[in-house]
Amino acid sequence: MVKTTIDIEDERWKDFSIKVIQDFGGRKKNDVIEALIEEFLKDPELSEALDKWMKEQEKRRRTKQ
Repeated sequence: MVKTTIDIEDERWKDFSIKVIQDFGGRKKNDVIEALIEEFLKDPELSEALDKWMKEQEKRRRTKQ
């Protein structure tokens, strides 16, 4: 088992936490994150969608600077 830290915008984490609680109940964030990682590893389309999202985020960061 690995314990890790991520940097994420406060509002995005709050929205994610609320959505997880609404859909799956409290204290399920780890399970949801693990499921997302598993799907990412198995699904090439998800990997491509994430790559596109990451490139868009990088453009936004550059524009803000």
